[in-house]
Amino acid sequence: MEIKKIENSQTKFTFTVKKDEFEKALDKAFENANKDITYPGFRKGKGTRAMYEKNYGIERLFPDALDIILNEKVNEIVKDEKNKDLLNTFVGRFEPLLDEKIERGKDFKASLVIDTYPEVTLPQYKGVEVLAKDTKVTAEEVDAEIDNLVRKDIKKVLKKKQVIAKNDFATFDFVGSVDGKEFDGGKADNYELQIGSGQFIPGFEDQMIGMKADEEKIVKVTFPKNYGAENLAGKDAEFKVKVHEIKVEEKPELNDEYVKTLKIEGVNTLDELKANRKKIVADRKEAQEKDRITNDVINAILDSAKVDLPKSMIEERANAFKSQYENQAKMYNIPFEKFVTFMGMDVEAFNKRANEEGRKQALFQVVASEIINVEKLAPKKEDLEAKAEADAKTNGKTKEQNLQENYYKYYNDIAYANLINLLVSNAKEVKELSKKEAQAEKPAAKKASATKSTAKKTTAAKATAEKKPAAKKTTAAKATAEKKPATKKTTTAKKTTTAKKTTKKAE
Repeated sequence: MEIKKIENSQTKFTFTVKKDEFEKALDKAFENANKDITYPGFRKGKGTRAMYEKNYGIERLFPDALDIILNEKVNEIVKDEKNKDLLNTFVGRFEPLLDEKIERGKDFKASLVIDTYPEVTLPQYKGVEVLAKDTKVTAEEVDAEIDNLVRKDIKKVLKKKQVIAKNDFATFDFVGSVDGKEFDGGKADNYELQIGSGQFIPGFEDQMIGMKADEEKIVKVTFPKNYGAENLAGKDAEFKVKVHEIKVEEKPELNDEYVKTLKIEGVNTLDELKANRKKIVADRKEAQEKDRITNDVINAILDSAKVDLPKSMIEERANAFKSQYENQAKMYNIPFEKFVTFMGMDVEAFNKRANEEGRKQALFQVVASEIINVEKLAPKKEDLEAKAEADAKTNGKTKEQNLQENYYKYYNDIAYANLINLLVSNAKEVKELSKKEAQAEKPAAKKASATKSTAKKTTAAKATAEKKPAAKKTTAAKATAEKKPATKKTTTAKKTTTAKKTTKKAE
């Protein structure tokens, strides 16, 4: 058997199927197929080989005979001690390939290809340049935060001078028409609108500015070309408008007495309220900037990492990504083809995005795993126990129960936190990115939302450290390889995927 490493972190096992070997497999294939066949005058499964070949042709047995041989080859590969290291990094499936056309009475070649855990060439992951944090809090931001806080106490009161200005609340009647005919949805009485909010067709609200209570006016507008109602899109329209009354917002007077009514712990004066809101804004900005730096560092590292990813690792994550949206479509009882249109794409575009997302997540997995291994960031026993003990105080379970039930989650959460802390604490904050970093930042910016999900959703457990025990060997008859964690020599990552029988049917 010839063993050769090929692209995409795959290994190919090529072997010659002897004609006598194939004949024996045909005999077994016939025995299996004949069990379910009934011929006139014969009991079920008692027909002869000649009868089968006359009715169905010998070629119908080729695919099953090839499956039988391939299963035997899988068993040979698994049992061969010299393949032990290779199978320890097995992450995908045995993919059968028919190298030559099957002709009865002749030897032919076939192959089995497996995906193995990829080698990782890490780029520089310490000292990655990122734009410096901007956590400065302005007076306007503090005022906006206070405005949100007191909004519940804002009242609408009649405006003394009943003339509409921007941001006023106008109550009015309107009737819309196109080509002199009223249209559905174009009429309302006593409608309240904040002028300048942009809720109506462009130009409508602007034309209401300056109108007085009890005044009537014809407002002329043009519906946008992409308007939802096709019968109105791009059409000129007139609205007969009659204003009834105009209100403005009256905010509570901001003073120490009012602040006390808010009942915020430790806050009794207006100055204390401003300091409190300033800290809230600063903390929020700090968290946002940490997330931004985390994403920028990860993007920069992934853009520079050299990894020949196997197809199965990408497909697994791409399929998981697809399943999330397929399940959402089922939940809302919407055909998937229709559901993806709400995302501004068709199924083909969605599948492309899923594959891109699958590749990013797989790449993050192996790169993160390698860094955790190199930097020895795997959780210590006491870290895991501390996490389990903390949970025990709130969930009513013992520390031992929590460890048993949540071991992998604890392991992954801690390892991931250690990884992010290492990357962020070693990032180099600069006021302006160098030319090289700026160029790398551009593609990263385009995929920012996807990368964020990669960094957040791909936990270090998947990325690194599932310490799973090796499963028992499965039989070759099921075309499965030994189900082991991937224990790549230079990484702690352990990825287990059962091989599946995917034999291509011979033509």
